[in-house]
Amino acid sequence: MFKAPFSLNGRIRRIEYFLSGLIAALILWAAILLAALLWIIPASDSNLSLGIGATLGSLLACSVWGAVIWFSLAQGVKRLHDLDKSGWFILLCFIPIVGWIFALYMLFADGTVGPNRYGDDPKKRMPYQVQPVPVNVTVNIAKDGTVRTETESATPDATPSSGEIHTDASRE
Repeated sequence: MFKAPFSLNGRIRRIEYFLSGLIAALILWAAILLAALLWIIPASDSNLSLGIGATLGSLLACSVWGAVIWFSLAQGVKRLHDLDKSGWFILLCFIPIVGWIFALYMLFADGTVGPNRYGDDPKKRMPYQVQPVPVNVTVNIAKDGTVRTETESATPDATPSSGEIHTDASRE
């Protein structure tokens, strides 16, 4: 599911976008909890251990935060690619209120059907192409009221079909 999660290339489906946001939130909460524990519970009561714990907690929180932000931005750009939009639209997520609305749009909007300029459809759908099929229908009515229809398709791969419909000849 997560192919090249830190890459800005390609397209992802709505479910992958949702799961990436969920995973990012869980990782951030775990990092915050661990950083808080390193701040609160020093190895001893000395000022040196408190400083080391605070420093390690801050480094951990900042490094995880940076990785999660890059991961989230990359997943957002790929989701925009699925919507056939430029990755630069991800900057709308940084505008208050507009960002939440735009993130919901990215979560619920259906992606482009078939390949687009950013890659193949992650759902492997192909665009619908309606092609006319010429059909010849011949109706023969006999004197006794028997109706016979013949249908022939002009496409080489279609098999012609024929059928008979019999009606009651005696109408009073």
